Amino acid sequence: MTAARPVALMVSAVILAVSAVLVVTPGEAGAFAEDVCYSARGSKADSCASLPKICPLTEPTSPACRTAALALLTVAAARPGGGRSLVHSDSTYVMARAVGFSSDDAYWIAAYDEATDLGSFSPKGTDGKPVPNSAALTTSDIGGLVRTNFNTGGLLFHFVATFKDQPNQTPDGLHPNPRDAQHEILLTHLRRWAMAGPGSNAPLCTGGFTTPSASGDIATGDTCFGGPNPVPIRGVIAVEAPAAIPFATSTGLQIISGKVRSDQFDSWVGGGQRAADARVGIYLHVLADRISHHRCTDAAQIVIPAHGDERFREDLDNPECDQGLHALRHIYETGVPFAQLDAADRTTEAALPQVYDELVEFARARGVLNLQAVALRPTVIDRGLIPALEYPDAVARITAVAAVACRLGFEPFPGEPACAGQR
Repeated sequence: MTAARPVALMVSAVILAVSAVLVVTPGEAGAFAEDVCYSARGSKADSCASLPKICPLTEPTSPACRTAALALLTVAAARPGGGRSLVHSDSTYVMARAVGFSSDDAYWIAAYDEATDLGSFSPKGTDGKPVPNSAALTTSDIGGLVRTNFNTGGLLFHFVATFKDQPNQTPDGLHPNPRDAQHEILLTHLRRWAMAGPGSNAPLCTGGFTTPSASGDIATGDTCFGGPNPVPIRGVIAVEAPAAIPFATSTGLQIISGKVRSDQFDSWVGGGQRAADARVGIYLHVLADRISHHRCTDAAQIVIPAHGDERFREDLDNPECDQGLHALRHIYETGVPFAQLDAADRTTEAALPQVYDELVEFARARGVLNLQAVALRPTVIDRGLIPALEYPDAVARITAVAAVACRLGFEPFPGEPACAGQR
């Protein structure tokens, strides 16, 4: 057997494994990027995937490492008890409370942040059981935004490509600018929609593509691109380059769930303050994912309709998008010593401060901003959430995040251990 044959077999294994994850229906997506998993009802919370022993904390890594990482997350996706991301849910809740949001608003912001991955979210305790009032804490279904939902454009809410209008342009997705409507199209579009709030005329469009605005961008226009005549959005996402999976959707109002489109979003999720919180949570999820996937999406391409070709393309088929690397980089996001990672892989440390700063802006817009919020940021993040998220054990990690909330003087996220004196 030649040396090339084992490599070819390994690549084939990667392709088969990731295909099993990527082509499942949204309801079966499970916990592909979650760090806390539950095996079954009543089973203790566990880490979805620990760093394989064969994998170093720095890149480049071997094909065997990337295959092992992907295999672990593929198995995690099949766990029947589901899971959650402590970055998207618990940490978002802590930061929202710290900047001034009430416990109710902070919960729903965090819950819809998590639901953007899962379709819907209901909290569980460290024992794996639903919290006592879980029915009242369950989000509405927003499965149209889920990462495995290719035909609704849900994939684009997670792999957030940036538009390049200059040759050799080098985006900085580790520190994206969510007000750059020319390049960060979906981020800017979602931020505007979230900031406008329920009842506004700001549309939520597939891919973030609108008719041209007064400034000339296609992120902040008044209506979705194409209007009554939708334009195709097509693309591919890498499995193991050059192998890739195609996806196709079209411009227009974003599908939220089934036949529910974004012009019905507010009533679908409960209206009023609940809808306002849900909008913020979805936007913050996409911001965090832009950072999480930056090595892939910085190298991706968006092609806009021009020269008679009336369609969009988003190509995510570069080697940085290979699913083995994607899996490994998600494992790097919790349960490891972040300081030992390559700078480009320290995405948790990059995302939390930017999410915090955006929460400050939303709290200010609502008139609930804690005047100490900016000064508190190092306490909440650098000395709080970052070291808490480095614990390898899932229960220890959850407990450490809860302790951050307790030190700040408010109750932890539902399902986390109660503060001393509240038990």
